[in-house]
Amino acid sequence: MARTLTDAPPRLRACCDRKELHEAVQMVAHAVSGRTALPILSHVLIQTEENDRLRLTATDLELGISLAVPARGVEEAGGLTAPARLLSELLSSLPDGQVSLSVDLSHAVRVHCGKSDYKILGLPAEEYPRLPEVKDESRFTIPQAVLRSLIRKTIFAVSPDEARAILTGILVVFAGDTVKFVATDTHRLAVCWSSVTDGQGGRQAIVPARAMNELMRLLEDADGEVTVRISENQILFLLPGGVELVSRLIEGQFPNYERVIPARSERVLTLETQPFLQAVKRAAIVARSNANRLVLSTLDDRLAIRAESSLDGSAYEEVDVIREGDDIEIAFNAKYLADVAGVLDTQGFRLEVTEPLKPGVVRPVAEPGSPTGDYLCVLMPMQIV
Repeated sequence: MARTLTDAPPRLRACCDRKELHEAVQMVAHAVSGRTALPILSHVLIQTEENDRLRLTATDLELGISLAVPARGVEEAGGLTAPARLLSELLSSLPDGQVSLSVDLSHAVRVHCGKSDYKILGLPAEEYPRLPEVKDESRFTIPQAVLRSLIRKTIFAVSPDEARAILTGILVVFAGDTVKFVATDTHRLAVCWSSVTDGQGGRQAIVPARAMNELMRLLEDADGEVTVRISENQILFLLPGGVELVSRLIEGQFPNYERVIPARSERVLTLETQPFLQAVKRAAIVARSNANRLVLSTLDDRLAIRAESSLDGSAYEEVDVIREGDDIEIAFNAKYLADVAGVLDTQGFRLEVTEPLKPGVVRPVAEPGSPTGDYLCVLMPMQIV
């Protein structure tokens, strides 16, 4: 006869699908703190709610993620906490089918699936920090595919330098019926904007890159609207299906990015995105041992891409270009070129330049019948040596 675990009377008892529960634990676990002086912050909170659902929540007090999964019957309402990593590993190894969860008065969590029976040491659910409420001071609604695109086209330009905290996030500028995402590491500047609906109020907020990365992981390239609420210290994203992500904002004044964007350009190079991107990636193999320096030079309808390295040799690539203005030779960081070309979803783009030591601007070439939104990326040039 199979061994079973005896417990004190449970304060939560519910069943749900193993796969759905495991995926939910994995999703919220991204908000769990890896290093914390508070043991409960390494746990995930699981609570019953109406309509036979279990709500999972995790937070490190800076970022919080909450979502719900269907329950196959809630026998007793309540809540429990369990170590997120341990619970995730256990659920991943259990067979498919129904998983039964319950908790006793000592906060021990029982996980039962088929002939498998486990007890995990939990902590009091009532001690788990609640996610902050973000009031409707400023709010708007945006399609989740558009929101995902806004993040993807700007987050690569966020600075990793914690010494300049205000540059380690994306600036969200909401006003009227438009929202703008801005990121810069002082070597490049990415700006992407889109129209929104149901706008109320207006605000600027700097959202940490970590929160934006986790949000992008949760978003899907599918139909569905996301409601965004911004208060003085917090931002809340309400996703389809009852998924919530809340993040503390970065304090400080974001730099005046608009003055960095060149007002005019004397030369415009129109290029095909994929041929240019692949050529840059190949040449970057040599350029990486020489500060990632790539030299671009035009000659009639061709653009030469060159890299020189005393350690690795040289690289030469050539792609077609439509040039407006005189020929030019200008150098850029290969990684920066690849980053911006890699997020463009149009067949072509424009590289607007003026002089070898003045910033260049990348803009997508709009395609008929395909809304691309509005986007630009400013790149600081490198010295040609």
